[in-house]
Amino acid sequence: MGKKIQRRKSGILICRISGVSKSLRQNSMGNEKGMAMFRYSVINPLLHGDGERSLKKRMFELADRVWTLPDGKLRQFSWGTIEDWYYTYRNYGFAGLIKQHRKDNGKFRMLNDEFCSYIDRFIKDYPQLTTSVMISRMRNNTAFKNSLPSESTIYRYVRTVRPERENPTKERRAFEAPYSGNLWQTDLMYGPYLPLLNERGKWVKKQTFLIAIIDDHSRLLCHGEFYFTQDVLSYLGCLKTALCKRGIPEKLYCDNGKIFLSDQVKNIMAELGTTVLHTAVRDAAAKGKIERYFLTVRNSFLNPLLALDPPKNLEELNKKFWKWSEESYNLKTHSVINTTPIERWMNTSYKVRLLNIGMEDEIFRFEETRKVKKDGTFSLKNNIYETSWTLAGKKVSVRYNPFFPEQPYVSFEGEKYGKANILNRDYNNKAPRKNSGR
Repeated sequence: MGKKIQRRKSGILICRISGVSKSLRQNSMGNEKGMAMFRYSVINPLLHGDGERSLKKRMFELADRVWTLPDGKLRQFSWGTIEDWYYTYRNYGFAGLIKQHRKDNGKFRMLNDEFCSYIDRFIKDYPQLTTSVMISRMRNNTAFKNSLPSESTIYRYVRTVRPERENPTKERRAFEAPYSGNLWQTDLMYGPYLPLLNERGKWVKKQTFLIAIIDDHSRLLCHGEFYFTQDVLSYLGCLKTALCKRGIPEKLYCDNGKIFLSDQVKNIMAELGTTVLHTAVRDAAAKGKIERYFLTVRNSFLNPLLALDPPKNLEELNKKFWKWSEESYNLKTHSVINTTPIERWMNTSYKVRLLNIGMEDEIFRFEETRKVKKDGTFSLKNNIYETSWTLAGKKVSVRYNPFFPEQPYVSFEGEKYGKANILNRDYNNKAPRKNSGR
C-alpha cells in the first residue's frame, strides 16, 4: 500500500496509509463536537429572554466581542454568522451546530511542500524574525518569485506552525454576574480523613472531598457535599441536587479537572441549555469567589468542628455542614455584597429557570452503545442484561441512571424496546422459545 503525505492545518506532517483513517475521523469528529459546543456558548445569551434589548441588538453586541476558540486562538464573528448559528440551533438543535467536513478541510491548497518546507525552516532558524521579513525574502528568491501565493495564505499557515509567545503578565478584573442563576461557580476542596468500611469489612481512614456550587451574583451556596471519591458520579450527584434546589443556571464555570471535563456533564448541561465554561489551565485565581468560599468553609466551619466536635462518619459531617450552610453562611451578611446571600438571591430569583418535577431523572441518564449478542444479551457495568431476541447482532443505545445502573432502557434506530432485565439463566432454562417447539 502506498503512502500519501498530507499537510494538515495544525502544521504537522502526517502519513496516511490508504484505507486506515478511522482514528483520524474520530479525532475530527471530536474537534467538530468541541467547535459545536463553542458555537453553542456564543449563542447561549440569545436563548434567554431580555425584554430591554432586541435580538438583533444583542447579536451586534456579541459580534463586537473577541472570542477564544477551543484551540486558544482569538477571533471575532460577524452578526450574520451568529444569526445563522442561532436559527440553526432553534431549527435543528445542538446537532445542527456540528458542521460537515469539506474534502479539502485543513489543507493549504496554494502551498506545496516546497513552500511549506521553506517556511518551516525559516521559522526554526530565525524565530525572532517576523512573517513580513520572511515574505520579503521569498519575493527576492528566484525560485518563488513567479509563483508566490497570497500574503494572507502565508500568514494563515504561519499561525498554525509558529509557537505562541507567552504573555509575561495577565490582566485581571473583578467581575460579577448580573443576576441570580446567570453564572454558577463550582470546584472541589480536600476535606478531613474519616472512617470507611472497605470491601474487606475493615474500617480504614479515608480522605473526604467537598464539592460545592455557588451562585456568582449572590454568593449563595446552591449545594455542597462531602464525598469519599472525587469522581464524575460524585460531581453529578452534587450538581443534580443543586439543580433541584436552585433551578437551572445559564452558565457553569469550573476549572479543567477531570470530573469537570466529562463529556457526560457537558451533554447534560447542553440539554438543559447551560453553557459550561472552563478556566485556563492552572489558573485558580480566575475563580476567586469559589476559592474564597472554601477559605470561609475551612476557617468558619471545618477547623472549629475538627477541634471541638469532630464528626464520627461521613453522614454526620454532611449533616453538620448542611446545617452550617443554611443557618450560618447563607443567612449571614456577606462583606462584599452588604447583604445575605439568600436575600440577594431572592431579589432576582424570578429570572431563574426551574427544573420540572421528575425531569432530573431523565436528563441525568447516561447513554452508551452496546452490541447485542446472539442470545439477546449485552454487558453493562459488570452485569449481563437481556433484551429482545430480535435485536441479536445489532448495536443498540442503552440509557441508564448512573446512580442506579441496574435498570437500563434499550432503543434501536429511534424505536424503544423497554427496560432490559438482569440475565436469569435458571428461568431461561425452563422458559419456552418463541421460535421452537420447546
